[in-house]
Amino acid sequence: RQRMENITPADTSNNSDEFPVNRSENSLEPIRALVTKQTHNNPNRKPHDTLLISTGKGKVRAGIFSRQHLLTTGLEPATCLPLLVEAQNRDMHCVVIDPNARTDREGMATFEASVRSLFDCHCELKEDEIEDGALGGDMDPSVPVDGSIFVLAHSASGGQLVRYLLNRQSAQFLSRIRSISFTDSTHSIQWVRNHPHLASLIQSSKSLYIKTFNPMRDEGNGEDSGGVECPKDQFWTHRFGEIRTIYSGTTEHSLSNWSARDSIWKHFDKNRDNAGTTSEDPN
Repeated sequence: RQRMENITPADTSNNSDEFPVNRSENSLEPIRALVTKQTHNNPNRKPHDTLLISTGKGKVRAGIFSRQHLLTTGLEPATCLPLLVEAQNRDMHCVVIDPNARTDREGMATFEASVRSLFDCHCELKEDEIEDGALGGDMDPSVPVDGSIFVLAHSASGGQLVRYLLNRQSAQFLSRIRSISFTDSTHSIQWVRNHPHLASLIQSSKSLYIKTFNPMRDEGNGEDSGGVECPKDQFWTHRFGEIRTIYSGTTEHSLSNWSARDSIWKHFDKNRDNAGTTSEDPN
């Protein structure tokens, strides 16, 4: 608890007109994110990498992958808490957004509003403005404007991430992404087939796809499959391209992030170590 006490809510809903008002209610549900506290007026402040986590579609909220497993399995397997602890051990900032804040039907719009407010609205901000506290209208002061971003996109959030990048290719958020881990993502490489830069990014060594073991279709033992390369047929390649794909080590979709946590950090750490390289080698 002490390790995570500096993870605090940040409001990312900038304008009530961004979403249609539910006429049966007087106000919209605010869009919030869990964000690491930081001080901008520190003259010795150094760039920090940021871990961005986005959960999937459904009734879950920020940082929770499964309500059922939260009750029956435990706090750590069902939430992103172990990932946040590892991120703080690496001196990284943490941002956990809540795409389901306004129900899963508004998931894409909520994802877009969250990422735009937390990351892309800083693109015109100068360093001296940050230190002076002149943060502008819809920018969140809690999120660093420098350093690389490492993204964990679970389930439907993988599709939301790719669609957001497709719509805002010139945004600062895209240029700062150092690595992506997709866990059971719903995206398709076909969405970006006419955008070589994006297609290259999500098939390069910067990206990893982690797949839940399906005992009906996959050969072997799901519990022993963690980190094992997943064979890819033509249908898989048509959907996801040449992205490196491994098994999560579980047959439970909601536990894929917990089971694959070591693989996720191995992938992120490798790209942090290679931060000075620009290779787009898909292998």
